[in-house]
Amino acid sequence: MWRVLLTSFLTSFVSGGFGIAIPLVLLDRNVSLAEIGVIMSILPLVFLFIRIILAALADQVGWSPIFLVNWLTLSSASFIYLFASSPIDFAVGKIMEGISVSAYWAVSRTATYLLSPNKEAGEATRMIATVTLGGAFGSAVTGLIMSLIGAGAAFILLILASLLLLYPTALLWSAGVRRVKLDLFRVLKSLDPRGRSRDFWYTSLILALNSLARYPLASFVLPIFMSELLGYDYMFIGIIFMGFNIISSITIFGTLKLSLSIMRAVIQSIIYLVTCISLPYFPSFMPVLVITLAIAGGLGTRFYESIIAKVSKDRHETLSIDIGILHIPLRIIEFTSLILFGLLIEKFGYPIAFTISGISYVAFSIFSYLQLRGEDASLKSLVKYDVNTF
Repeated sequence: MWRVLLTSFLTSFVSGGFGIAIPLVLLDRNVSLAEIGVIMSILPLVFLFIRIILAALADQVGWSPIFLVNWLTLSSASFIYLFASSPIDFAVGKIMEGISVSAYWAVSRTATYLLSPNKEAGEATRMIATVTLGGAFGSAVTGLIMSLIGAGAAFILLILASLLLLYPTALLWSAGVRRVKLDLFRVLKSLDPRGRSRDFWYTSLILALNSLARYPLASFVLPIFMSELLGYDYMFIGIIFMGFNIISSITIFGTLKLSLSIMRAVIQSIIYLVTCISLPYFPSFMPVLVITLAIAGGLGTRFYESIIAKVSKDRHETLSIDIGILHIPLRIIEFTSLILFGLLIEKFGYPIAFTISGISYVAFSIFSYLQLRGEDASLKSLVKYDVNTF
C-alpha cells in the first residue's frame, strides 16, 4: 500500500504546484479572468471523457499500466508548462495534465480497494489525506521558488518530481497488471451507464455538490482573489495553501475513526458556510479563515469516500469503470463551474462565488449523511428511475 501512497504523494505534489503556478503565471501575463477560467476548465473537461475510458481499460488489462500513463503524461505536462509562451501552450499543457489526473483517479481507488480488502473506506480516506499532504508541499514549494527565483525554476522542480514518480510506478507494475487479451467490445460495453442503481446515481449527484463547493474555490477563486485583491506574493499564497492542505490532512487523519454522525455533518456545514461568506468581507483574517475552511473540508472527506465505497466496493469486475462513471456529473460541474465562476466574478464580484461554494457544501454534507444512513431525501426524487428505463 505504501507504493500507492508514494504515487499519490508525488502526483499531488506536482498537481499542487501546477494549481498555484498556472493561474498566477497567466494572471502575470495579463490574461483575463474569463480566459483563465476557460484554460483551467480544460482539465476537468478532459477528465470527464478520458477517465472512464482508462477505467474501462483498467478493468481488463489491470490498474498498474494506467499508473504508467499517469507518469508519462504528468512529465509531459511539466515540460510543456516550462516552455509555454502563449495561452494556447498552457491549454495544451492542461490537456496533458488532464490525461494524467484521469489516469491517476481512474485506478487509485481501485488499487487501494484491492490491496486493502475489508478496509476500503478507511484506506481510501488515508489515500486522500496523502494526496492532500502532497498538494500542500507542492503548492508551498512552488510558491516559494516562484517568489525567490521565478516560474521557470519552479517548473524545473516539478519536472524532477514528475520524473521521480517512475520509481513507485515501476514497483506497482507486477501487482496490478493482467496478462489478458484486450477485448475492445467488452471495453465499449462497460462504458454503457445502464444497469446502475438509483442509489448509484444519487451518490453521483452528492459528489457533484462537493465538487461545486470545493473545486473552483481551491483551484481558481482563492489564488486569484489572494493575488489580485489582496496583493499576496507567490510565496505567501503557496504558504497559505500549504497550511490549508496540512490542516486538512491532519483533520482527515485525526477524525478517521470518529463516527459519521449528524452532528459532524452539521458542524462541518456551519464552519464551511460561515467561512465562505466571511472571506470576501474580512480579508485581513484570510489565513485564519483558510484554516477553518480546511478543517471543514477535512471533516467531509470521510463522508465523501464512504458514500463512494458503499455503492462500488463489491463490484470488483467493473470497479474502475463504476467509480469513473460515478464521477461523471462531478466532472461536468468542475469544468462548467470554472467558466461560470470566472464570468460571475467579473460581473458581480467575489462574494457570489464564495456564497455558492458555502451553500453547496451544506447540501453535500446533509445528503451524504442521509445516504450513509440509508434514508430517503429530497435530492433522491431527482433520480426517480433506474437508468435502464431510458
